[in-house]
Amino acid sequence: MTIQNKYFVKQGTDAYQDFTAKWTGLTILSIDAFNKRGAPKNIYTDSWINSSQEDVFVPDVVYFEQPDVDVTFIVRDMDNHSVNVQNIHDSFVDYMTMHKTTIKSLYEKKEASFVCLKEYKPSAIKLCRQAGLNYIMGTLTLHRVTDNTNVTA
Repeated sequence: MTIQNKYFVKQGTDAYQDFTAKWTGLTILSIDAFNKRGAPKNIYTDSWINSSQEDVFVPDVVYFEQPDVDVTFIVRDMDNHSVNVQNIHDSFVDYMTMHKTTIKSLYEKKEASFVCLKEYKPSAIKLCRQAGLNYIMGTLTLHRVTDNTNVTA
């Protein structure tokens, strides 16, 4: 079953589009760590070999690293037998990996921009089967480059 109207994507000044409307046959299974906060960047500690206490410096403003998120998806022809699974998969992966992309999640009610900094390979490929049984599944690891912002529906 395809999950509609929960995850949206855009590049640049384009309008948001539902993932499932932009790529027929695509289902976003999960976007893990969308709300994750990265490690603090400017808190410093120092420990001493002859003490169990540490010296700590916490500035007035703490900054955090931007984390990676995993986008797990499947492209299949189960709901629509005219879907070319390989072409849809390649189009989706190219779109998500070749430019900065903004994702909006109505599960978390947040949006943020991402770039792909890691390699990708599909986790499962089942092609050249009878209609309705073809699919490619994978996980893209994207690096968040902006803070999450709250959104309404």
